[in-house]
Amino acid sequence: MKKAILSAFLLSALCFPVFSAESDVVYIDGWVDLKDSSGEVYELFIGDRVFTGDTVITGDDGVAELEPESGSRIIIKPGTVFSIKEQNINGKKHSVVSTTLGEVAFKFNKMTQEPIIATPSTIMGIRGTEFTVYAGADGSSLVVVDSGAVEVSSQGESVYLEAQQGVEVLPGKTPGEKFPVMGKAVDFAEWNVDRIDKMMASPGEALASIASQMDSMAAQTAEWTALHTESTAELVKLRADMDALFDAGKDDEARELYAGIIRPLEITSLRYVMNYRYYALSALSMRQHILSGFYIRMKTAFIGDKENPVYKAFTKDYRKILTGYEQRIVPNLVEADY
Repeated sequence: MKKAILSAFLLSALCFPVFSAESDVVYIDGWVDLKDSSGEVYELFIGDRVFTGDTVITGDDGVAELEPESGSRIIIKPGTVFSIKEQNINGKKHSVVSTTLGEVAFKFNKMTQEPIIATPSTIMGIRGTEFTVYAGADGSSLVVVDSGAVEVSSQGESVYLEAQQGVEVLPGKTPGEKFPVMGKAVDFAEWNVDRIDKMMASPGEALASIASQMDSMAAQTAEWTALHTESTAELVKLRADMDALFDAGKDDEARELYAGIIRPLEITSLRYVMNYRYYALSALSMRQHILSGFYIRMKTAFIGDKENPVYKAFTKDYRKILTGYEQRIVPNLVEADY
């Protein structure tokens, strides 16, 4: 994600109450599941709580409404995969609410420091806002603002949306041109079908866009993992130095070393873990809900024509993406993530 793009937004928000990721489930209709941070999956009911690390998955008839402690509202529509994560930006921990697939409507209290909003292809900074995020089956995103303002960022570029404006972002691409909404309700199903049709009409191009987005996530995972590895090695050395001081009876020097150098580095190292896990889990979600869905659609479409050059080219590139994923992402995951 674009740390530099968000820095000004995040700094300006520090004077507001911090958004709490923990949310009460205040409404359920149809079938809704929750996958918690331990990997357990169970049916979600009114009165349950959703925590950081949890993923809410609604069925074709499922709707869930969450109420964070700030009094804001998050409405998760049918056929949606929605999760709450954490990321460290500029040394501070921030909640990230992420829509991998489907439709989520947000209504945020103006006096709350809102979380970061993410999809596979975008990241959003917001203020006192009512808006809807649509995440398509091809990894695309559509953001529509009812009131307030939203800054939609992707690939180092941003678009600033005000009330009754929207923008579409394709995976691995910069935001498109913003467009007027004029009070018209967006039909997610219709928009998503259009995205699927375009994906199936040009599978090579669509797969390349998904690959670009996953490659970006893998690069971020590698960057934060390298920093964590480096800090871990330094911590091993410093702790050995501290133990040597204790053994020599220099307890005050040992405690000073821990308080002044080791403890701050331990905190920094944990931030590195938070970030590489954030990007690794984002890649996992895209792998499970976007890439796999694309593969199933292609396999079904060419079920009687497996020698078709288009299908053969697709499967070759698909396997290449999976190989990269296994090498660059999987080592940063744990069994409970799946």
